[in-house]
Amino acid sequence: MSRATEMKRVVIVESPTKARTIGQYLGRGYLVLSSKGHVRDLPERELGVDVARGFVPKWVVKNRKLIRELKKAVADAARVYLATDPDREGEAIAFDLMELLADGNRERFARILLHEITPQAVKAALESPGEIDLRKVEAQRTRRILDRLVGYEISPLLSRVLAGSKYEGLSAGRVQSVALRFICDRELEIQEFVPEPFWEIEVEFATEPAFTAKLKGKVKDPTEVERIKAELARAEFRVAAVEEKEIRRKPPAPFITSTLQQAASSELGFSPSRTMRVAQELYEGVEIGGKSVGLITYMRTDSVRVSETAIAQARGFIGERFGKEYLAPRPRIFKNKRRSQDAHEAIRPTDVSRTPDEVGKYLTPDQRKLYELIWRRFLATQMADGIWKRYRVILKAGDHEFVASTSFPVFKGFAEVLRVGKLEDEGNPLPGGLVEGTAIPVAAVVAHEKHTEPPKRYTEGSLVKKLEQEGVGRPSTYAQIVSVIQERGYVVKEKGALRPTLLGFIVADFLREYFPETVQESFTAEMEASLDRIQEGELEGREVLERFYASLSERLRAVRERMDRGERAFVALTDVPCPECGAPMEVRVWKGSLYLGCSRYPECKTTRPLPPRFRYRYRRERIELAEGLAEASEGPEVACPKCGAAMEVKHGRYGRYLACPACGHTMPIPTGVECPACGVGELVERFSRKNGRTFYACSNYPECRFTLPGRPIGPCGGCGKGVLYEDPRKGLACSNPKCENPAAVTPQPAS
Repeated sequence: MSRATEMKRVVIVESPTKARTIGQYLGRGYLVLSSKGHVRDLPERELGVDVARGFVPKWVVKNRKLIRELKKAVADAARVYLATDPDREGEAIAFDLMELLADGNRERFARILLHEITPQAVKAALESPGEIDLRKVEAQRTRRILDRLVGYEISPLLSRVLAGSKYEGLSAGRVQSVALRFICDRELEIQEFVPEPFWEIEVEFATEPAFTAKLKGKVKDPTEVERIKAELARAEFRVAAVEEKEIRRKPPAPFITSTLQQAASSELGFSPSRTMRVAQELYEGVEIGGKSVGLITYMRTDSVRVSETAIAQARGFIGERFGKEYLAPRPRIFKNKRRSQDAHEAIRPTDVSRTPDEVGKYLTPDQRKLYELIWRRFLATQMADGIWKRYRVILKAGDHEFVASTSFPVFKGFAEVLRVGKLEDEGNPLPGGLVEGTAIPVAAVVAHEKHTEPPKRYTEGSLVKKLEQEGVGRPSTYAQIVSVIQERGYVVKEKGALRPTLLGFIVADFLREYFPETVQESFTAEMEASLDRIQEGELEGREVLERFYASLSERLRAVRERMDRGERAFVALTDVPCPECGAPMEVRVWKGSLYLGCSRYPECKTTRPLPPRFRYRYRRERIELAEGLAEASEGPEVACPKCGAAMEVKHGRYGRYLACPACGHTMPIPTGVECPACGVGELVERFSRKNGRTFYACSNYPECRFTLPGRPIGPCGGCGKGVLYEDPRKGLACSNPKCENPAAVTPQPAS
């Protein structure tokens, strides 16, 4: 063997970017290559799992050309370091690479873990290589087989039941189905919610400055409101007590995967998948000053642990940049949750001295925003508490007690670098000189009628939080879960919140009826815990698969037997009568789209299309959508410009339109409102292919590109320049951005 061969070292990672970064850190004698992700997987068009032989998987090579190139590259290497990501997926990739490339000589192969991609971390990993964790590989294999069993056994059945064919557009996932159920259940809560009125009574005091105090408790009876107001009109208000309190606010723990996704969602508007894509870029390395630098630690983690070295560096930076008073008295150590694996550190900058301002010019806008979010969060963890002062005044009038308070910061501490929400009473003015026993003059007593509010829809961030709380999924899967249910058309995002589609409701109820385990968080969390136990050596993968499949196979058999007997396994009935026979129509699926078919099929084969957007109320026993369809079919009375016949409202793939039943001429639905931009065209109804929403545009397009997001009403009576329209977010609005008082034009009586 030559001297050059003896010294040759090969490092294999997943990503070309990661390979480029590490390659710059290593000198001569090292070759850094990329596997470009997983190199083996189950076959695409078959189950690929031999259930009868103990769930033996059939692994196929994804890119044979790449494997040939890697095998050639490592043939004469003295040492091959497998530096794939330090999680289950990375461990499985490392194992597959060793099996495909070793050619019986596994002694040359070593596993190294890179929790951050820096010269120091790479050097330390190469100095202490280890072996592949076979328990971690088994956990990954078990997870993959579990997901395949669900996907390849339930999904075709789902399509056969709901679509009546082998159409592959409908699918069920082991973890995604639970997330879908969460969203559907929340929507049903909102749908069934009945708001209840209550009143809050406030007293405005004629002091300098004026202030307001609120009656303790809520009043639910309107007659009680009037009685209290009458009593207060005769009563004298006196200060019963003045309290002063110091409020200390502590910084949150450093980011883990779920909290990073939640913060990026609420503060930056990033989806979980976007967050993870950008974090991967920051982890693998970005070009800074001509060199590729890994800026953050590994981004798939559920541990808040931070190395002593990183803590010391952060504390040194804080002392120099902000002063010792901004430094926490002692290093902050955060505790992990009970289920945390603690395989990696929290998500933090690899070097806290690389401030966002210094590296920002080298980053994309998304990279800059996310890096700054991570940098500030980590820095805050070692900073002093924030201190706020709160003054609270209790006033009495007869038997009634009122409270007023104000808060303000006296020392921001960590809040100098981390945005914190204002306290509820922060900034409220209170006059000085309020002492116990003082009588206060009253300016007014006001009762505000309010209503209880329904629970809020999940956002992508709050859904991730819910999944984490329930033990559903793992840091590596949160983003995929949220993305997949939207890609399948089961959920749509509206105004930042997740709403189930009618298809999503139907799929969730089918799974709830026949495969309840797939939508039960307790069962799914138990499966995740079993995977952890496999990794820890407490369980065998085959044992988990046998237990799961025993239940799954029974349920599969029950549905198939019903269908083999000619029974309908699942019917989504509606309140829409069949126009031919009067029987209720049902919702059916074809190539991802919904339509109505008669429930007496095959005796009655009548079908009816559904418009792209329609209003419905989901009931498990019968879906209410007749009223919504009637509204969707309403339109202005318009004569066909070609033949004069009355035109009818039709529904196409891209929204509503008018069609002539006599000559077939079609046209957009007019609103009768003149375009305020060009004064030539008329505003007509349009449909966005991008987000599925109706908007209104000038008929003189493309010469005039004026649009409105809501239905136009007429010229604005406030400014006389714009058009009044129904803004879907703000209510009544004017198209003129300078209009300060949108108002409808009052019709004048005919002379």
